[in-house]
Amino acid sequence: MADIFDEIDEELKRDKVHLLWARYGKFAIAGVAAVILSVGSAQGFKAWKTKRVETAANAYQLALDSNDVVASFEQAMADLTEGYKMLAQFRVAAAKGAGGDSEGAVSDYMTLAQEKAIKPIYQQVALLLAVMNAPDGTDPKQLQDQLARLTATPGPWQGLALEHSAALDLEKNNPEAALEKFESILGLAEIPPELRKRATELVKILKSAE
Repeated sequence: MADIFDEIDEELKRDKVHLLWARYGKFAIAGVAAVILSVGSAQGFKAWKTKRVETAANAYQLALDSNDVVASFEQAMADLTEGYKMLAQFRVAAAKGAGGDSEGAVSDYMTLAQEKAIKPIYQQVALLLAVMNAPDGTDPKQLQDQLARLTATPGPWQGLALEHSAALDLEKNNPEAALEKFESILGLAEIPPELRKRATELVKILKSAE
């Protein structure tokens, strides 16, 4: 008799399983399918991303090695990833500056300086390079206002920004302001040895001239 009840119990369990599967099986299948698709998509995206980076690296190098860097990089922009695109923009601006197109270089550097998608450290160096490439005749006050964003901001470009700002002071025959900035450079904890050496020498010269 116990065996019959055991068999009935097993039948009821099987029926319950079948009922549960009929009700919820499609959701389980969908869940498994979603996991498989997500894994497959992740692997596919990884392969796509790797190939895109390789394509971008090749396009960047080809443009860099070309005879006309500006034209080649501008043509290759669509094939570049964000990181390579930023590097290309810096290269284009530098090439324009080296070629005598100061206004074009400044415009490109200012575009980078205002680009929110890149890190502040790159925005800051772009701003510094924009000031350093400014055409002759640019209003010194405008340049000082731009540099003020860097001279007041601790970071790797603060010392160079102070030095360039001091140079503008000297051009405007304001040695007192220049001396103060050169002394500020010497007070910074981490600056390149060459910059420290230049600032030290200029502090001596300006103090001796007082």
